[in-house]
Amino acid sequence: MDRIDSAIDYLNAHIDKPQTEEGLICFLVFASMIKDGVEKLYESIFSRKPPYRDDKQYFKSAMFYDKPYFTEETCPTDDVFFEYIRALAFAHPYETSHRRERPFMKKSETHYCPWVIVNTYDFDSDKVGIRIYSNIDEESITDITFPFSALKEYIRYRYNYINELTQWVKNQKSEQEEKWASHQINRNQNPVDVLMEIKSVLDERFQDADTIETAIAYLTCPLSVESNQENVTVFRDAIVDEIPKVCDCIDNLDYEGMEEAFSLLTVVPDSVHQMCNYQLEKIFTYLDSRSEVVDEFSNERWGLKQARAFSNQFAKKWVTIDAEHMEYDEIKLLVRTACYLEAKEQSEV
Repeated sequence: MDRIDSAIDYLNAHIDKPQTEEGLICFLVFASMIKDGVEKLYESIFSRKPPYRDDKQYFKSAMFYDKPYFTEETCPTDDVFFEYIRALAFAHPYETSHRRERPFMKKSETHYCPWVIVNTYDFDSDKVGIRIYSNIDEESITDITFPFSALKEYIRYRYNYINELTQWVKNQKSEQEEKWASHQINRNQNPVDVLMEIKSVLDERFQDADTIETAIAYLTCPLSVESNQENVTVFRDAIVDEIPKVCDCIDNLDYEGMEEAFSLLTVVPDSVHQMCNYQLEKIFTYLDSRSEVVDEFSNERWGLKQARAFSNQFAKKWVTIDAEHMEYDEIKLLVRTACYLEAKEQSEV
């Protein structure tokens, strides 16, 4: 799909007939990416080739100077002719042998292409093509031309088969979401078990469960300082109060709503001290798991320094943080508790 997107961008930016050989070759390269890409997707999803394989619609008007190049008997399908043009224009310009599906070539015939054509002898502004030499008649020169507009229409028609693929994806997505939605969260459990089930459901749905894991950690983290119990309980009760709303969001596949419901886990008061946001960033980035010996110049040591500063400049109003001895999950819980309570107090003023 990335390649198809790139090809679409290029072709949409070059809709006029190329004025140089390089321009025509580049157009054919990106056109090939679209044709092959859609075809591969179609075969991968439906396990069969697209139904347009026998079309003779876009290139039957190809010309040899001022005469039709094909008869009813020798006219190839659009795909066969496009593959032939692609081969001679850039893929195999030095040797393109006869193939069974190319009825306009003779048995044992090989074509060579010295250049592509962007300016025809009759000055037709829409014609492009290729010059061909043949091993059957070494003295002959053949210029095959066709409308550039026909090439564009051919690629547009092939690309439009992606609509069928898109509809298949939408149907599959709808069916899967309906199946997911049938799993309603069991709310008749304790809060932690409800969150554990939500995490399991998010994992099944390939959704980010980091916020839920954080909520579980904040509800289960043991406290080492008794005086923190009261305020941490207020914060934990606020988390629990949001769980029914989170369950509604999960049941309705509303993951943005889930994040919004648990926004209290990352709330920062409107009015904070100058270094607050920097300190929060370092605390939650550098304090992952405590090392047995913390290196003096490590990120971990810097995170601990910021935790102490955050406590002294702000958090001590609400909690006691012992940065040197507490587990990092407890430090983070206390930091979030302080932020939540301060934000709540400021909103009530």
